[in-house]
Amino acid sequence: MNALYHINGYQKEVESKIVSLFQHEGRDCVQVENDIFYPQGGGQKGDRGVLIIEGREFSVISTIKNPYGSGDSAMLIETEVPREFADCTAKAILNWEFRYAQMKLHTCVHLHHCILEETLGTSIPHPKTSSIEDRFAFNKYDAGAFDKETFDNANTRFLEVIKKETPVITYPDVDKEGYRWWECLGFKIPCGGIHVGKLNEIGSVLISLSTKKGNMTVKFTLN
Repeated sequence: MNALYHINGYQKEVESKIVSLFQHEGRDCVQVENDIFYPQGGGQKGDRGVLIIEGREFSVISTIKNPYGSGDSAMLIETEVPREFADCTAKAILNWEFRYAQMKLHTCVHLHHCILEETLGTSIPHPKTSSIEDRFAFNKYDAGAFDKETFDNANTRFLEVIKKETPVITYPDVDKEGYRWWECLGFKIPCGGIHVGKLNEIGSVLISLSTKKGNMTVKFTLN
């Protein structure tokens, strides 16, 4: 069964029954039956937001996969959650600004890598590290993965295509349970994260290249 964050990455709030309340690394965690909060993974940060239970508001500082249960999303709560709330219904509200930035940046790191390969005319190793922070993201490659001319040409192509309403599609694998795909402009790569629905939603982004300690780092910063 697909999680709500995969069914509709634009759903900003949901009311759902609490199914688990536990502690992880000193923090209270809450898992609800139907969750729109994406758990940290694949370079994308876990969602943040607010959980409202019986009129009380709790800050969600991140979201993880439940390490003790089914592996579904569990929200890390900033303060203690009373145990009498274990069987209650909660309202979960996303920090949408944070989530939407993650969606934009996640699309950037995949699309730019694919365009680099297209520009080179050959495949290059996947980034050694691909990380998505609050307002920026980066792909880190071994030195020599591509040259500056390829980088500049790929950037020109990238900045052209993100002006268009080209669909970005994500979907589950038909054979492998829990395995998902990202697809755009004829490119297709495995990915279980959340992305924008159309490329033009990315908006203005700055792209830079730095070389240090044998690594080439492509950085994307949202304006």
